[in-house]
Amino acid sequence: MRNKQHITKEIVQLSAIKAAYNYFLASERSMFEVENTTQVQQNLKVVNQSLKALYAEYKMVIGCRLTVDSNVQQPSIINQQLNHSAIIHFNADRRFTITE
Repeated sequence: MRNKQHITKEIVQLSAIKAAYNYFLASERSMFEVENTTQVQQNLKVVNQSLKALYAEYKMVIGCRLTVDSNVQQPSIINQQLNHSAIIHFNADRRFTITE
């Protein structure tokens, strides 16, 4: 079983690739480059399948860790992990930016 940090790193990388593919597909250039657009659409399907598999593996790693670490404070652990996955989704989404 892989480490949780490696899985999250792969998720972030694939999310960046997915955002780039979506950016290209939304551009005007994709209307004229039909061969590239078809290839990008196929690659996007592969990336989406890989992301689903990684999210399932991530949930499995978290689930195994929860069953191994049977503490009384499990609800707080679950909340921290939910917050962590929400942060991953927020950081992967290019529509949102953090401004201070």
